[in-house]
Amino acid sequence: MKLNNLINKLKFFIKRKYFLPFGLTSYFFLKNYYSLPGITCPIRAITGVPCPTCFLTRSTCLALKGDLEDSFKTHLYGPFLAFFLIIWSIKAIQKKHFFPFLINKNYILITTITLIFYWIFRLKNGFDIT
Repeated sequence: MKLNNLINKLKFFIKRKYFLPFGLTSYFFLKNYYSLPGITCPIRAITGVPCPTCFLTRSTCLALKGDLEDSFKTHLYGPFLAFFLIIWSIKAIQKKHFFPFLINKNYILITTITLIFYWIFRLKNGFDIT
């Protein structure tokens, strides 16, 4: 009987995958208060060179906590990613779709190019993490 109950609960959440953005945002928020596991950067571990998104998770967690000053110091994109995650969570639940809006290819291209320029800037000036 317990197995059927577990399967029914699992089916409930699979059908409602639009709650995943909320779960991801909640994980990042709670990561500040509890020692939740995370993944270290494999590029940095292998080469010793930080990748363009190194410290982005930490920055996003700080922004969700409300510490925008340290969030911007850690990674420039963190507060913007936190804002996107909040909007994504709200829209996904409202519209009951996992990804409730379309993103233009130009937005992805512009974001990627600026992220690479920001990464080069950080490589030249150092990754100061306080």
